[in-house]
Amino acid sequence: STIEGFNASIVVELSATPPRDANVLVRVSGKELLDEQMIKLPINIANSNQRSWKECLTQARDKRDELLRLAALHFKTSGTFIRPIVLVQVERTGKDQRDAGFVHSEDVKAHLLRLGIHESSIAIKSAETDDIEGIDLLAEGCPVEWIITKSALQEGWDCPFAYILVSLNNTGSQQSMTQLVGRVLRQPYA
Repeated sequence: STIEGFNASIVVELSATPPRDANVLVRVSGKELLDEQMIKLPINIANSNQRSWKECLTQARDKRDELLRLAALHFKTSGTFIRPIVLVQVERTGKDQRDAGFVHSEDVKAHLLRLGIHESSIAIKSAETDDIEGIDLLAEGCPVEWIITKSALQEGWDCPFAYILVSLNNTGSQQSMTQLVGRVLRQPYA
């Protein structure tokens, strides 16, 4: 409604998730993006079937460790630096929502610390907390390996080093999930 209020002669939007009523002029397929090496495919989806979100995070830590070893080998052979980042989607992030029986960002952070992940490697991105503001996530010296969020990373955010998405939230919106998955599809250096 704000854009419409400008009464512009033309509005051009670029989106991987256009609304249903959008006047789509150009469509680029996933295959075309893959052929140009702009996205990571295939997507490997794993339903952990774990009884607790804590066990799921342990699996994600182990997977990240495996990817980190592969990234080190890739660096030795190609000279290209990659630091795999895990995005963790939680149900709640607000300070007054912690004891509501939902998976909260602070509880996830506390569990990651118990798993031996260094505090400087964990960032929370929410409406109240922005631990990644001003940080170059692609820099070799950047310590961030885990980003915890509820919905702050859905649209207009880019981190090509994001390789693992852990959704601990029961997302009902297909568009929201599509946008979140898009955070881990983008290739580094494309």
